[in-house]
Amino acid sequence: MRGGVMGVFLLVVGIICIVYGATIMLTWSGTAFFLVWYVLGVICGGTGALALALPDSTVVRGIRTAVCCLTICGIAVISIMSAVIMREAYRTPPRDLDYLIVLGAQVRPSGNPSEVLRYRLVAARDYLDENPRTRVVVSGGQGPNEPCPEGEAMARWLERAGVDAERIIVESASKTTVENLQNSRALIDDDDARIGIVTNNFHLFRAMRMAERLDIKHVWGIPAHSRPWYLPNNLLRECLALVKAAIGGTI
Repeated sequence: MRGGVMGVFLLVVGIICIVYGATIMLTWSGTAFFLVWYVLGVICGGTGALALALPDSTVVRGIRTAVCCLTICGIAVISIMSAVIMREAYRTPPRDLDYLIVLGAQVRPSGNPSEVLRYRLVAARDYLDENPRTRVVVSGGQGPNEPCPEGEAMARWLERAGVDAERIIVESASKTTVENLQNSRALIDDDDARIGIVTNNFHLFRAMRMAERLDIKHVWGIPAHSRPWYLPNNLLRECLALVKAAIGGTI
């Protein structure tokens, strides 16, 4: 790749990252992960602009080449990991599972589920409607920016959606995905129960690996939808979370 092309490539990548990060920021998702896109944008875009402004600088050429190589390798690695992650979402769960575990996500100040959580609840409701003998554990504690525990908000949503309250078990103490799974499994008194884990398609791979690590038996994944525009952000976050989980021994 020629020097000028490298500079233009990095500048374009940088602009895309910054613009995309701004769209993620405007969703007010409750996390600051959009800053990662800004950082990537500044590094790539700044290097590209510098390379185009100072094409004869040996130091700039070295930095440009290094950043360009890292960018291409990073895109390749993230793409491969994302393909593996999304593959989990295309497996069909069996009918008549004994229990579902719906993993919590952010609750809005109004007490309503965030978009991500609503997709999970819709997937759970659809499965429960089709399998009337299945019960559901809704799992999630209360975060610092939430008006109530996630589990309670999820139970209210399912009841309004027509699910009988007697089929719903609320777990409202967990703060992490690992705790979601541990605490929810502890509420299921049947060691041989067949369990479906409900979460968004991009999150299902990591959740299933955590369940295996926790030695939860007879478990299947039930993927919930996610908005395609936000999928790159969610997949990048999942890739980084998988690396962190592997280092921390939770998968």
